Amino acid sequence: MGRMVFEEIVQRFVDQRPIAVMTRVILERQFSPEFFDDTFGEVAQEQYVRDLTFSSCAKLLAQVTLGTAPTVHAAFLKDRETIPVTVTAVYDKLQGIEPRVCEALLQRSAEELHKVILRLAKRRRPLPGYRLRILDGNVLAGTEHRLKELRGTGAAALPGMSLVLYDYDTNLITGLLACEDGHTNERSLVGELLPQVKAGDLIMADRNFCTLELLTGIEKRNGAFLVRHHKGSSLIWQGQRKACGRGRTGRVYEQHVRVSDGITCRAILVQRDKPLQDGSREVILLTNVPATKASARRLAELYLQRWTIEETFRQLTEYLSCEVSTLGYPKAALFAFTLAVLAYNALACVKAALAKGHPRTKGDDWSSFYLAWEVKAAFDGLLVAVPPEQWQPFAVMTADEFAQALQGIAESADPLRYAKRKRGPKKAIQREKVSRGSHVSTAKVLARRETKRRLMANAS
Repeated sequence: MGRMVFEEIVQRFVDQRPIAVMTRVILERQFSPEFFDDTFGEVAQEQYVRDLTFSSCAKLLAQVTLGTAPTVHAAFLKDRETIPVTVTAVYDKLQGIEPRVCEALLQRSAEELHKVILRLAKRRRPLPGYRLRILDGNVLAGTEHRLKELRGTGAAALPGMSLVLYDYDTNLITGLLACEDGHTNERSLVGELLPQVKAGDLIMADRNFCTLELLTGIEKRNGAFLVRHHKGSSLIWQGQRKACGRGRTGRVYEQHVRVSDGITCRAILVQRDKPLQDGSREVILLTNVPATKASARRLAELYLQRWTIEETFRQLTEYLSCEVSTLGYPKAALFAFTLAVLAYNALACVKAALAKGHPRTKGDDWSSFYLAWEVKAAFDGLLVAVPPEQWQPFAVMTADEFAQALQGIAESADPLRYAKRKRGPKKAIQREKVSRGSHVSTAKVLARRETKRRLMANAS
């Protein structure tokens, strides 16, 4: 399929850098200027377009995310002939992008990629009848102290945080809630995230999300939950505890409970063979999945997959530049994180195509590090060498045609070149305990700046 679509110069890239080519055709289809500008036009309420389009900002910041430019300023210098404004105007635009725009970009692109991946890979739903989505929060790392108000403090400047929903079925991040205040407690954002929960979803989360608001909100939307119990939610035990055999980490028991004088559900107790880091040996999981759909042991085993989203955050940080240290303004930092998530989803689609093109391999046999490295190494040259019009046919393909095209390119990839390098188990290391450093919410600092400015304006 790849040789039927491409001309000779592109075919050289297909033969030698197939991952970069697949990423490029996905970006052409999913992240075109029209996609960014249309989404911005429909969702943005505070900003508007004059000379600088939203897609131009996205293109500049995407170069930082993909590793083809070290900073936004460096990307601007490369493309300055096509940008009708100053670099200051670019930064002003970036620092005003609304979080709701970021959320809409992710949801819309994930919906399209979801259709393509389902044509490339078999569903891997671990629990029939449910779509497993893993919920977790991510606080963006501290930025450089470039803002005037931050220069006199040694505390880490946190530019924001987010809640994300990871779709276990397709390996896509399909939901995002962006928050500018890095000090915000994850639990307080649950209500804003609930509208993204759909009927048939099975939401899995750690104990920090164990709130009555989340559990009842999921039930009202005809969804299911599997959440570790937090001591802040009181449990009223009902009936007799039932032994359910042994799981992978210890003995499993089950009992019905009433949560915080609210809903009644199943409590799955795991008496661990080995203690957790805090020394405890008991884990309690709360779920409303009926016993006829999944046994206590099955759900206890399923919860062990929650680490998948932690691995996703690690890859976003190490392989894609989801945290740009030079972007101190929260809205700009959250937009950079969103673009990194879009790139991560593109690589998830690439992995699905590779698995389809090489049936003897598994989806987790492909190294995200080597895939991301090839994109960073070859992507810039690919943009220069290949005229834009050669990518345009991919933008109008049906989902079936696009999946077939990706599979054809994937067949050119050498599995050994992109395979994971497996290592033995890590040795346990005793680490010296140190106190955590202080940190400061950048959003609160900027709010104080605005208050001070208004007071001075009123005084004058």
